[in-house]
Amino acid sequence: MIRLAGIMFVVFSFPCFGQVFQGTIRDKKTQAPIADVHVMLRNSAHGTITDKAGKFSLGKWDKDSLAIQISALGYTTLEKKLGASEANQFIELMPSVIQLNNGVTVTALRSERLAFDVGQSITSLSSNQLIQLAPRSTPEALMNETGIWVQKTNHGGGSPIMRGLAGNQILVLVDGIRLNNATYRYGPNQYLATIDPGLIDRIEATRGSGSVLFGSDALGGVIQIISKTPSFRSEGFSIRGNATGKWMSAGMEQSARAEVELGGRRVAFLGGFAARNFGDIVAGGSLGVLTPSGYTERSGDVKLIFRVGANGILTTAFQQLTQSNVPRYDQVVQGGFSLFNFQPQTRQLSYLRYESSTKSPWLQTIRLTGSLHRSIEGTLSQKNNSVDLKKQLDEVNTLGFIAEIISQPKANWQVQSGIEYYADKVTSKADLVNTITNVEMPQRGSYTDGSTVSNLAIFSNHQFDFRRFQFSAGGRFNTVTVSVADNVFGNQTINPNAVVANAGLMYKIRPTLKAIASINTGFRAPNIDDMSKFGTVEANVFEIPSAGLSPERSINVEAGFKYSSPKLSWTITAYQTKLSQLIDRVPTTYNGLPTFDNRTVYQKQNVGEATIQGFEGDGEISILSSLKIFSNITYTYGANETKKEPTRRIPPLFGKIGLHYAHRSGAWIRAEWVMAGKQDRLAAGDKTDVRIRVRLVNEAMPAWDIVNVYAGYSYRFASVQLSTQNIFDSAYRVYASGVDGYGRCITASVNLRF
Repeated sequence: MIRLAGIMFVVFSFPCFGQVFQGTIRDKKTQAPIADVHVMLRNSAHGTITDKAGKFSLGKWDKDSLAIQISALGYTTLEKKLGASEANQFIELMPSVIQLNNGVTVTALRSERLAFDVGQSITSLSSNQLIQLAPRSTPEALMNETGIWVQKTNHGGGSPIMRGLAGNQILVLVDGIRLNNATYRYGPNQYLATIDPGLIDRIEATRGSGSVLFGSDALGGVIQIISKTPSFRSEGFSIRGNATGKWMSAGMEQSARAEVELGGRRVAFLGGFAARNFGDIVAGGSLGVLTPSGYTERSGDVKLIFRVGANGILTTAFQQLTQSNVPRYDQVVQGGFSLFNFQPQTRQLSYLRYESSTKSPWLQTIRLTGSLHRSIEGTLSQKNNSVDLKKQLDEVNTLGFIAEIISQPKANWQVQSGIEYYADKVTSKADLVNTITNVEMPQRGSYTDGSTVSNLAIFSNHQFDFRRFQFSAGGRFNTVTVSVADNVFGNQTINPNAVVANAGLMYKIRPTLKAIASINTGFRAPNIDDMSKFGTVEANVFEIPSAGLSPERSINVEAGFKYSSPKLSWTITAYQTKLSQLIDRVPTTYNGLPTFDNRTVYQKQNVGEATIQGFEGDGEISILSSLKIFSNITYTYGANETKKEPTRRIPPLFGKIGLHYAHRSGAWIRAEWVMAGKQDRLAAGDKTDVRIRVRLVNEAMPAWDIVNVYAGYSYRFASVQLSTQNIFDSAYRVYASGVDGYGRCITASVNLRF
């Protein structure tokens, strides 16, 4: 309490001189005022919402003008400069049902830009889409989106595959902070599922490498989760809140989340808590109930923001999610285990962020972030006909610091620069418990206890606009130190460095049509999971620690077109990614033998080269003022040139097409047909993977298609959502998953607001 009082004193003791920025927002067609419009200062957490008369005030700022972004449901996002001299000016928004290329992205350039003005391939889910889809988990929110294939090893997991790459070859960020840590695994994993979908404002994915801006692991791209942020209130203190309950048929889900938001002129708060119970999956057709697959989940999050002085914002936030008793269905049913649970699976994130804007074009925005990310992964496993229960607990604590500067030296020149530092420490324990005598015997953990990783980088990225052209270029220097103190396999320390760069070109053919092309290099530094893993990783694989590893490398080239108009929007991109020095498992011996615990012994080495190429496209067309057609398609082809076979876990051709109708009364309906083609280009590892092998037909993963319908209605303080998934009850499994897809099911959710 004393610390909090001190912070409040410091915050409110700052003077607030300057000019007032305010205005009124109206519908361009009807000239009616629009309430609940989000007005945000670009590249800042500072923002507010309009009142019933469409009015807003951003307060006093020590600046002559503010660059703002204005967004509202059913309207085109608008960027403009707001001048203090234009007192209470009127701003008009154009109604639109088109969302593609019509929003704001922060991940592509590490600063906020309209998606249509960025020369990169972007997938984005807005807050409105998340509300309408009401996804059960964060990975499931990304299912069937352009360029993103979501594999589920178990019901409590979900791993995105982008450009044929998965696991630690995809970088995941939460509010700009790395989720990937020292033990983030290769291949499919469950970490994205440790983010509560209820705290998300939007999800962005930059397809292709993002190593220059975000560092290691971004070989296939970057996915960023942007959490909800409270808004200041120009009219004085106010309180808002909502409560959501959701039910899924056959007992597959009962969940609830409550939120409260407090807003004042200089302080704003948002807090939420969720409790979710998930039953066993009821699969389609004759596949039946997948037992065991259900689990429980609890989460909580808070965010508090302060105005500091005239131009500063201080944000403090905390997030936690814990999953309990999450089964590995594939290991229990086909892997020879009577019990295999993640217990617990916990993620905690705390961060403090200060950002300020200045009049200097070289220091347009300054942002400093300190963070502590904590990951706890426990497992309980017991083999069939065994009295021994193995208990493992791995914990990673990651301390992070980021200093960023956004500059605009000239009207046509924008720069993002910064320094990043992350330090990971790994704690790993294991015990073998005799379930008859209850005697515990200490074992070696999954990793060497006390292992550390440090990651230091400096980067700078530039965009130049010249007539119809936009040129972009950037570079990053990264140094990583991985230290493992292992009494059995030997101590080792590696210190790989990486220099990566990018270059891009965007050409405005017409105001509505742009051509894009880029080339970039990427890297993934070896981590503790690569160097220190000891134990079973698949049904027939036992892995031992490795030594002398080097970073994986990539070169990505892509080109495409973007089109955006009030009635039609589309993108199409073709790409090729060359991968080298890939870290892969190779057979070896342990204690002089090629097998251990009835499994083949493997060790990781830099032995792989591969080429992945494909195309991605999506589009939206407005048929009527409230009706649109949407669609996307993704094709990926991967070749492992070292093994002369397909690369592993390459998704089949997949896509969707659907209709969306929204009425002014608040009613809406969405119907979609989702499909995936047959995948018969399988690597040897795919054919022996039990998750894939059990569903192969004639050495191929069968094609499938399903139909989903979503509908809802919103009125004043309440809204309802109903959906029917897999209407025709098709039996299917998403390629590379360990569980089957839902059968015909109904979900219902109710949201109450005050």
